[in-house]
Amino acid sequence: MNKKRLVYIDVIRVFAMILVVLSHSCATLLSHKTHDLNWSVANSLVVVTEVAVPLFFMISGSTILNSQKTYSLKYLFRHRLVRIMVPFIVWSVISAFGYSLINHHAALDPWERILLMYHKPVLIAYWFIYPLIALYLLSPLLKAMVSRVDDGMLTYLLVIWMIFNIVLPQVVSNTPHSIGVYFDVYPMGKVIFSRSLGYFILGYRVTRGKHRRINPWLNSLLIIILLAINIVISFVTLDKSMQLWNILAAINLPIIVILIYLSLRALEPHYPRWFAGMIEAAAPTTYGVYLMHGITIFTIQEFVKPTNYGYIFALTLVACVLVILILSHIPFVRRVFT
Repeated sequence: MNKKRLVYIDVIRVFAMILVVLSHSCATLLSHKTHDLNWSVANSLVVVTEVAVPLFFMISGSTILNSQKTYSLKYLFRHRLVRIMVPFIVWSVISAFGYSLINHHAALDPWERILLMYHKPVLIAYWFIYPLIALYLLSPLLKAMVSRVDDGMLTYLLVIWMIFNIVLPQVVSNTPHSIGVYFDVYPMGKVIFSRSLGYFILGYRVTRGKHRRINPWLNSLLIIILLAINIVISFVTLDKSMQLWNILAAINLPIIVILIYLSLRALEPHYPRWFAGMIEAAAPTTYGVYLMHGITIFTIQEFVKPTNYGYIFALTLVACVLVILILSHIPFVRRVFT
């Protein structure tokens, strides 16, 4: 890949970060199933935000598996892991104490939360870091593997991932036990091939394909249609007898994220200079915003009702971006917090 900074990667990073903040801003409201208009809108928005985490894993796979530096264990342990681990630990400590101050009925004291970090994230929002660290640790081996196989072999690998990690588990969990039991893989036969690893490799596989002319209107229409189908499914499956439709929603998700990825990639030569500059400035803040947004939402919800998720989202995003932007301009501090 070209060493020049790719605008579309930054666009996906910023877009996905915004969706993550939106999703977690709606989470408290969605946990109380009122099924009124406000809840229904929040539920629909959260269905749209489901593309965020797969997109994050895809751009991680694209950038890491296309880099020659990935072969270097020295670079991995001195740079890549340090860059994600230090801010993660710092914000976990801040969040543990912040959560205890906000929630006086917390089951664990902050020190207990911190000591249990290896076992359980301090905040649920931090779950993403755990598979990301695992993928970083595996990245030199994955790089050696994917660099030596052709596109057909990678596609074969992804088809297996799709069947055994997405389709069959959905069949098991969304059909009556008398049916699903026949699709449940014998535990000793399961191979470690996680959903996050699949998207990680998928991001790399997509970048290996040639730039093809893509009709943006057709792609946008397909994305809207598939998202609309998944939104409808999210309401239909509130009826337990309709859970089977979740299988279709699970299959749609990888297709949607591929379409989004390809569409934004195809726009690479066409992003206006002002937009590219703005995105390039915002992209380095996304990790810090991710680490800060969980405790920020908890804090804001002390003053804003969860039903006002739009205000919570806007206030959280603005507060996190401003704080991380300020911290990122302080030489030593930016390495610790961002």
